[in-house]
Amino acid sequence: MRVLFLCSEFEGVIKTGGLADASRGLAIQMQKLGHQVRVLLPRYGSLYTVPVEENWQSVYFALGGHAQGCAVRTVLNSEVPLALIEHHDYFGRPRPYDDGHQAYPDNALRFAFFCKAALQYCVDTGWVPDLIHGHDWQTGIAAYYLKQFYQQALPGTKMLFTIHNGAYQQALSAADRLLTEVYPSSSMAGSSMLALGLAYADKVNTVSEGYATELLSEPAANGLAALYQTRGEDFSGILNGCDYEQWDPATDIYLTTKYSRTKLKGKLACKTELKQRYGLEQNTTPLFVLVSRVTEQKGFAYLLPALEQWLAEADAQVLMMGTGDQAYVGRLRSLNDKFPGRFVFVEGFDEALSHQLEAAGDFFLMPSLFEPCGLNQIYSLRYGTVPLVRLTGGLKDTVRDLAETEPTGIGFVEPTVQALLEALDRALVLYQHPVRYKEVQQRGMQQRFGWAESALQYQALYQQLQP
Repeated sequence: MRVLFLCSEFEGVIKTGGLADASRGLAIQMQKLGHQVRVLLPRYGSLYTVPVEENWQSVYFALGGHAQGCAVRTVLNSEVPLALIEHHDYFGRPRPYDDGHQAYPDNALRFAFFCKAALQYCVDTGWVPDLIHGHDWQTGIAAYYLKQFYQQALPGTKMLFTIHNGAYQQALSAADRLLTEVYPSSSMAGSSMLALGLAYADKVNTVSEGYATELLSEPAANGLAALYQTRGEDFSGILNGCDYEQWDPATDIYLTTKYSRTKLKGKLACKTELKQRYGLEQNTTPLFVLVSRVTEQKGFAYLLPALEQWLAEADAQVLMMGTGDQAYVGRLRSLNDKFPGRFVFVEGFDEALSHQLEAAGDFFLMPSLFEPCGLNQIYSLRYGTVPLVRLTGGLKDTVRDLAETEPTGIGFVEPTVQALLEALDRALVLYQHPVRYKEVQQRGMQQRFGWAESALQYQALYQQLQP
């Protein structure tokens, strides 16, 4: 089957979050299953250093009543055939979606251009996909364009739209709809780029069964519950996979000391090394780690007051890395001063450190308000770092609480300070019983959420869309 991946991020090329990991992981696995996969991305300013072929494809089309054009350049030595849509005014900016403070005001037009250019590229090159697989709001409008403008030029081409995070929708103003030629069948369908994909794609899915259930009602659906409900059996959840070639403590290139489920001594060495690097006291207390965007979605509104209260009394250490909302970041910096030797916040993101934190921790904190799938809890299981999560979305699909049979972590339900404090105290009690802690840790390290399993479910969806 010919499959075109439309996405705004692809790990190894451009990444701001888990969308990049998911796009790459699934594309590679679908290629392994024998499908002819191609990937199209915008050529952001940071991608002008990516080696491309000398020859390129020129693409011309109309958008909003104006003639448009772009170049499509094929990336050299890509593990999956990958091309970049180049238009300097729309994409030649340092960052994909924002200027570092606020979203670009023309994001709707930018990604509408990307989607229409992609469809026209298929027509011009004669490479007609059986299926277009769009990822997140940036590609939702492609489903509308395919139905409205390209049914004759791309006969038989269907579209699957995957929602990685339903909170990000890219609202469409009246001016946006005029510029992007969107005249939807209903006001809800035309309310946002994400809504267009949800309304017009042949099938829609999201990245876990738990999140799919949550999106059928408010407030999780962010105003689109009725639209999700209308999709019926054409809306489903498939859990994202983990790239265990990159996330394996036995082979991880970022760890100076490797370890495995049967040889855990190296994990202690990783913990000792990281504590020394960041000035944490060398003692036998448990180390709680966190790698996250610092946003309300990730639970920081109640995580911060919980930590302030808990660290004043608990015999534990916390080491976290992240960047985001400066109001929360400022409070994290103050915790550095308030609990020296016991709390460290590293502002920013570093790929190597994200692996090292997973390896060093005894527990991984993930108190998200909502989590479509989540990957860090899956990494944590593999690395023997017991996840402490709020049981929502993909987190409840991948982590079993201590109260369940064969537990793999610690879970709580209510997004409150009190519920989190109780979960943190449960973690301390578990750690004080080494045999029980090791049972949970070992069971977690045996879990597998690979792309091979998820890809088979996607393949079944693909096949349902074939005549």
